[in-house]
Amino acid sequence: MLILTCPGQLRRLEEALRRSLPFSLPVLGTVMTVARGNPASHEVLVDSWPHFGVVLTRLRPEEHRDPGDFYANQLTVYYRDEGAWRALLGGTEAVGWTRAFQMQGMQEGMYEAVRQAADAKGLRLE
Repeated sequence: MLILTCPGQLRRLEEALRRSLPFSLPVLGTVMTVARGNPASHEVLVDSWPHFGVVLTRLRPEEHRDPGDFYANQLTVYYRDEGAWRALLGGTEAVGWTRAFQMQGMQEGMYEAVRQAADAKGLRLE
């Protein structure tokens, strides 16, 4: 996963996400916040750039204070490629499975992919 920090990259990502509304709405809001000063200490991750298949936003790892606080540990996701989303869940550390979290997204199949990845790791979703 690549972390986007460059203002130009974040602007280009905003433009791409606007073309995918309403499905990209949760991610777009966080990308806009990060691009405008990032008061909430989030980061924007993509699987590749500039032709991304998945965008994930999350709290910066160094900002995690309580591993049980799923309100603070909110992730948002938008994907163009469900296979890339499933691969990210199963094969990267982009999602901190050892901490409580909320996953927000508006695409069909998002919850099912998270549930299957949790099952494969022997974890329980609430």
